[in-house]
Amino acid sequence: MKLNYSLWVVICLVSFGAWAQETSTNPNPNSAHPIDEADIQYRAQIWRRMDLNEKINQPFFAENNQISKFLIDGVKAGLLTPYSNDSLNTKLSLEQFLDRLKLKGKLENGGLTAEEIAAGFGGDTKPAAAPATGGGADDGWGGTKKTETSKAEKPAVDDFDKGPVVAGVEYYIPKQLSILEIKEDAIIDRKRSRLYFDIQAITLKIPASQSDAGLEDIVASFRFKDVYKYFKSNPNCIWFNSTNEMQHRNMADAFDLRFFSARIIKKGNAANKDIFDQFGDGKEALKKSQKLEQQLQDKEAEMWEN
Repeated sequence: MKLNYSLWVVICLVSFGAWAQETSTNPNPNSAHPIDEADIQYRAQIWRRMDLNEKINQPFFAENNQISKFLIDGVKAGLLTPYSNDSLNTKLSLEQFLDRLKLKGKLENGGLTAEEIAAGFGGDTKPAAAPATGGGADDGWGGTKKTETSKAEKPAVDDFDKGPVVAGVEYYIPKQLSILEIKEDAIIDRKRSRLYFDIQAITLKIPASQSDAGLEDIVASFRFKDVYKYFKSNPNCIWFNSTNEMQHRNMADAFDLRFFSARIIKKGNAANKDIFDQFGDGKEALKKSQKLEQQLQDKEAEMWEN
């Protein structure tokens, strides 16, 4: 009886140990492939800028298969939750999301700026009527003579100053939204002695060239775990392989395989400054970005040396 009890205790301990190994401790809710906190030796949060017009990224931006199109369609279908920024704390309603997609500035006001509208340009204003001259023409004797003017003889009203007709609300199309910002954790897994890039959020942005203010604007951020699941469930979300069309990939797999190119624009720091703030948008910023990339690779190499 005592032997059976001891055997039962051993089986329970082994089962509990196996269950503990399979269950992730403190899993990251935003990650598609969370890593146990206990296995993380090093972690750095980084941000990357992905230009979809770059040749290497064009498979994510194929005609009618743009990743921006799928993200917008996912929100409209209620399959993706948009957030105001990549902190993923504040959700956007569908109305708020669509409002961020509206064409702003000149395109929204028939080609007129706010200053031009305030100055009185535009609208359906008509030219002021000519002042009355007493009701008729002088008859030569100091009196007036009423004249009849047919419709054909009346001067045509010039509508040159008539403002443009403002069309309905217009929205950015997916092809115009060519910037993605990727927030991810660079993690050294001590168990596997490897460097992993664990994507947390993807932010869809309006390029500065398409913005009336000349600055990049955020449309919305998305939790990568939700995006990954959405791509996996939609066979139309393909990474387009123009070299061999038999080898298209699902966009979720393309992110897993790191088929994209995106330079580092920020590494977590106390001042919360990106590389452009520190080095400007030039060669020095590019050098710093490449140096950060190399430093991460060196940390992985150091694991194998030790």
